[in-house]
Amino acid sequence: CRTKPTDLVFIIDSSRSVRPQEFEKVKVFMSRVIEGLDVGPNSTRVGVINYASAVKNEFSLKSHQTKAGLLQAVRRIEPLSTGTMTGLAIQFAISRAFSDSEGARVRSPNFNKVAIVVTDGRPQDGVQDVSARARAAGIEIFAIGVGRVDMQTLRQIASQPLDEHVDYVESYSVIEKLTHKFQEAFCGKSSPQPWAPGQELPASFPMEVMGGISLQPSVSLFQGLGAAGAWSSMGDRCSLKVVFEEFQILSRKLQVLVVSDLCATGDHDCEQLCISIPGSYKCACKEGFVLNNDGKSCSGMKGVLCALSQAVSCSRMVGGGLRMGSGGSGAALDLVFLIDGSKSVRPENFELVKKFINQIVDSLEVSDKQAQVGLVQYSSSVRQEFPLGQFKTKKDIKAAVKKMSYMEKGTMTGQALKYLVDSSFASINGARPGVPKVGIVFTDGRSQDYISDAAKKAKDSGFRMFAVGVGNAVEDELREIASEPVAEHYFYTADFRTISKIGKKLQMKICIVQGSSDQSEEDPCECKSIVKFQTKVEDLINSLQRKYIL
Repeated sequence: CRTKPTDLVFIIDSSRSVRPQEFEKVKVFMSRVIEGLDVGPNSTRVGVINYASAVKNEFSLKSHQTKAGLLQAVRRIEPLSTGTMTGLAIQFAISRAFSDSEGARVRSPNFNKVAIVVTDGRPQDGVQDVSARARAAGIEIFAIGVGRVDMQTLRQIASQPLDEHVDYVESYSVIEKLTHKFQEAFCGKSSPQPWAPGQELPASFPMEVMGGISLQPSVSLFQGLGAAGAWSSMGDRCSLKVVFEEFQILSRKLQVLVVSDLCATGDHDCEQLCISIPGSYKCACKEGFVLNNDGKSCSGMKGVLCALSQAVSCSRMVGGGLRMGSGGSGAALDLVFLIDGSKSVRPENFELVKKFINQIVDSLEVSDKQAQVGLVQYSSSVRQEFPLGQFKTKKDIKAAVKKMSYMEKGTMTGQALKYLVDSSFASINGARPGVPKVGIVFTDGRSQDYISDAAKKAKDSGFRMFAVGVGNAVEDELREIASEPVAEHYFYTADFRTISKIGKKLQMKICIVQGSSDQSEEDPCECKSIVKFQTKVEDLINSLQRKYIL
């Protein structure tokens, strides 16, 4: 479409809650919107403001006058990774980004002034008054919220009508679905005159398809697209508008096919091989390697056999339940859950967290000589729900978890970690000397206190720490809490409804801890264990072949 001349400024949140791969999705979204615009000094001009605790003017409205230049500049943007000063960023847009000195044009009915705000959290400053000033200055504001964003904040930012200016997506992975909406929003309206058979098409009716390429439709072109038959069948009722609407549909299909090659530009996080697909990419591995569950990294066959060996030696299905250890008898283990009960979790999600805890408990062999479970909840303060060893059966543990009440208030993760180290794993609270100790920390947001010292002390004390983050949890904090290797000890999901998937992964991780605490057992990752495992599998296959095939 032909876009009405617009001064467009993106205001993008790159605070710590926005993970690096998610920020890449925001950059792809901006690029897709830009690809659909008429870019030029007399057409649409684009600027980008990047913000966190501070505001960074990535480039102004006068910086780039071509689409290629804009797309290249967007690819170079890096996240700031600190706080969330949304109000400060909007004020910067009013006083700086939309100023004459930065390339903004004088307010006129012939030009639009548009700001698109993308954020995923609650701002640490006020947005209502500054947004009202921006709107009064003639800036049309669209507000896009992601994940656990505060919807009231979006409504305070956006222009009226709110249903046209406020958008929400559940995660950054689907933000691209808003691209078409904004491309349509920036299209200028036109009223074509009716076309009659035998009448010549206009000499110039440009249709921008992508990357700055404009096509001049002609009769022969539309005949090639199969549109001529529609003209003859509709007779005098056929209008130029109908024909060009068909052409617009085709152009949008072509846009999907001709997109930036993220593999070629290096805008991917694949460890070994990157394969381009329309609008995105997928990762693959070299021969002799397999793709890991993260969809990015690769492992050699030794790692795969190790995982299989661990799984076989660690668990077997008995009556539909996962039983631990060799022959189904798990070794001793002290496990403490450290659960975020802050206000941001919300009551309905807290119920899902309790189900997550019981999902893990289901995978354990609980007794005085096997697994013991403790539970601690924290918000602005720390509360021990029950200590290690208080409950002797899975049934009693699960019942106590279900009865746990929701604390609400703040997020003092550092204080909670200190309690875990000093109290939860103390002998006075049921911890057993010489028994492996595992902590599972569950949080949905940034800690309001310092966590580094307590997190380090937990790991230095020999505790195996798993970190589980949801929604606005901060990746750097999860990594700081998690034991080495970090990639195997921290998990993240954007949505509470998917934490059961993390629960399944943790079941196996904890199973391996409990099953390997008997030092007399072989290490399933040792070469001899892998060879033994291969031999057993081959023997089993041969046995089945002789029994059922030969």
